[in-house]
Amino acid sequence: MAHGLYLMPDGMVMVNYGRKKIPISLAQYKANGYRPPFYRLAHDDKARTPSAGESRLENRLARSG
Repeated sequence: MAHGLYLMPDGMVMVNYGRKKIPISLAQYKANGYRPPFYRLAHDDKARTPSAGESRLENRLARSG
């Protein structure tokens, strides 16, 4: 089952779906009832650097709209 990893500064939540990590809106996260509850998620910090594959996935998702 999918679960939330952390809150991003733009209000999105990074969700782990097993092999993929995908950002979704906080409203969608709440509506789907993912765990942990949104108020327990860690906030994305500036020190965290995504892996190369993760940043490429996020760029493709942003372009696909």
